[in-house]
Amino acid sequence: MNKIVLFFLKKYISSPKREWLRFDSVFMVIGIIISVATLTVALSIFEGYETVLKKTILGVNSHIYIFNASEGNLTSQDVEQIENKLQKHEGVENTSALIITPAMAANGNRIKGSIVRGIDWEQQELPSKYKKYVLEGSWKLDAENSAVLGYKLAKELDLKLGDTFKLISPMNSKVTPMGLKPKEETFSLVGLYRSGMYDYDSKFIFIDRNVMAEFNSMENEFTMVEVKMKPEWIERADYIAYVWEHEFDYQYQISSWIDFNSNLFALLKMEKWVIFIILSFLILIASFNVVSSVSTSIIEKRTELGILKAFGASDKILQKIFIGKTLILALLSVSFGQILGVLIAEFLSWQKFFVLKGEVYFLEEINVQFGYLSWIIILGVSMLIVFAAALIPLKNISKLNITNIIRKA
Repeated sequence: MNKIVLFFLKKYISSPKREWLRFDSVFMVIGIIISVATLTVALSIFEGYETVLKKTILGVNSHIYIFNASEGNLTSQDVEQIENKLQKHEGVENTSALIITPAMAANGNRIKGSIVRGIDWEQQELPSKYKKYVLEGSWKLDAENSAVLGYKLAKELDLKLGDTFKLISPMNSKVTPMGLKPKEETFSLVGLYRSGMYDYDSKFIFIDRNVMAEFNSMENEFTMVEVKMKPEWIERADYIAYVWEHEFDYQYQISSWIDFNSNLFALLKMEKWVIFIILSFLILIASFNVVSSVSTSIIEKRTELGILKAFGASDKILQKIFIGKTLILALLSVSFGQILGVLIAEFLSWQKFFVLKGEVYFLEEINVQFGYLSWIIILGVSMLIVFAAALIPLKNISKLNITNIIRKA
């Protein structure tokens, strides 16, 4: 039985009449290719966005944050206790204490709210990839009152490397006879920070931690301790934070990057699979052409089918032949559709005519990633839909009247 089926499938592929180039077959192929390509583009962009967003978040931020559990900041003794204990943990790569404060950055009439981070830039390895993201100028903050700004913030303030600007801190206002006077100080722009994340590139200012302590009146005080975990420990950061809180006897509030971003990534995953389900309906619609193509093929081949049935071929054998033909054509169509989808997605990532709104989507560039799992899922779902559609018209084979067919042949 299998030999008969294989014989007709080989004949179908190598036939000089090119049966698979019939109009209904071509229409079916085009429908499958377009629907699969659309689904592939959507999934590859979503996966690329999710991957790059996660990579950027983990690059800009540390993995675990340790704050004072009560009001106030961490003291030098707190930081020393924390770092001494964490150095013994096998999953910790490095730690660093920093000072963070909101402030206004001003250049002439241009004023923009910002987040100032006082960092120990001289530390060889920081928990965040600060040095990696300073792509213009210098990351060194050794000059007097030097600062690194997010490139978008610098652009909004119309600042170039070497220019000066003012930092104004309403939180450190002084009481004067004229009322409250915000503290302000002049800084020089030595580097531009470009992480790819809109919020950080448009708000972050980096200055030396000691300068920050003086500017913010926080001598021997720190806002928090950042902790960078080794790669194999990153996904367990939330559990580690929970354990550390207990080990420190709840003296500190300890949070992880997962605590701050879990809802975002859960939403992205849900949106990705909702879009997958919705766009899968395109393949379902394209499968209507499969029903039409198989039905047309059965009508055109009714004489050959009648003769085969007269020679003892069962309905099951004939159905396998038609299913085999359809699945071969569908497999080629789906594979080509996936390749076309990846190429279109890559083109969208290269082009500069359309970019994402960073203030809405966090990232401004379209990123593409298409894994083996997505490839297999799209291939499997598409083939399953086509297979189900091909079964619908095959019941007509059992209804063929052999006697009438042979008489008319």
